[in-house]
Amino acid sequence: MLNRTRAGYAGEQRVDQEWQNIYLEHMYYLLHDVVLKAEGGSIHQIDTLLMSQNFILIVEIKNIVGHIEYMEDHHQFIRITSEGKVDGFRNPFDQVKRHARFLRQIFQKAGYHIPIIYMIVSANPNMIMTSSLSAQPIIHVSGLAEKVEQLFLRYSRVCLSEKDLEHIVEHILKKHEPTQWIPDIEWGELRKGALCSQCEYQHKVRYFYGKWRCSKCQRIDNKSMLVALQDYQLMLGNNISNEQFRNFFDIDSERIAYYLLKKLKFEVVGENKNRKYIIPAKLLD
Repeated sequence: MLNRTRAGYAGEQRVDQEWQNIYLEHMYYLLHDVVLKAEGGSIHQIDTLLMSQNFILIVEIKNIVGHIEYMEDHHQFIRITSEGKVDGFRNPFDQVKRHARFLRQIFQKAGYHIPIIYMIVSANPNMIMTSSLSAQPIIHVSGLAEKVEQLFLRYSRVCLSEKDLEHIVEHILKKHEPTQWIPDIEWGELRKGALCSQCEYQHKVRYFYGKWRCSKCQRIDNKSMLVALQDYQLMLGNNISNEQFRNFFDIDSERIAYYLLKKLKFEVVGENKNRKYIIPAKLLD
């Protein structure tokens, strides 16, 4: 999941760099990572919006390696790797069409009528587009500047005044609702406790007579508790109770758990059984 996210982010950065090298004489706004929510609660996450007086362009960025086939009748996007492995992907054309329908509704409700177009931009030169994509709105990032120039030639009529364009951009920004991904992880799926780095995190480090000692190699690693708490914070949240601490680190004594938590000098909220210890974002240097 992290690798996919990193690949997607790297792709967006590559396309953002290309935008910086594009000079346009026309007035326009460029909005990145726009998140809009429909009345029914569905989310529209748009990689890039080019908003001009002539047209609105929705850009969906893909960072995929391999030969890409598009089965239009089945709305299926397929990647074939150099090893011959076949992977299915979410169809990006249906995705941007959905965004376009939603934006069209927003503009019509606001009383504006302007062409809303879309395209897919491949950020990776190692994405090989097969002939099945020849009729689809998809290009490599290297052709972005030329494509945008062609769009301004094609949509030469000015549909919005400068004031109206500014107004609709402000309207979109007000509707923008940035979201933070919250992992949905079951407690029972986790390997609990501090794990020994010397044993490649395969064995637990247990608290014994004031020290954290590996149950396998017997190495003392007092830092392992902090590493485990950081994992806990990233996956389950930034607050932990005495009971949760004991459960996670397999400690029987409530008194020992209280001692260890107090020693960490975390911020405390609540009292008695409702007491929670706030795990700081930067627990490790």
